[in-house]
Amino acid sequence: MAKGIEELLGITKEPMKTMEHRDMLRNNLMKQRTTVEQEIALLQGQLEAKKEYLAKIEGGLDVLDELSK
Repeated sequence: MAKGIEELLGITKEPMKTMEHRDMLRNNLMKQRTTVEQEIALLQGQLEAKKEYLAKIEGGLDVLDELSK
């Protein structure tokens, strides 16, 4: 099957649709938004783990205070 030179070079007869500047900016901002939302979710998880750890420390201190009475 012989292909035409236009097909081999990737030349199409249809006009190419170029991305407008605002569309490019919107895509970029949407990607950044997704990334930041993921980072926030991760940080919230880490914060909850730290809060739980702090509660355990405070519980341990309370136990030691009770034992020293």
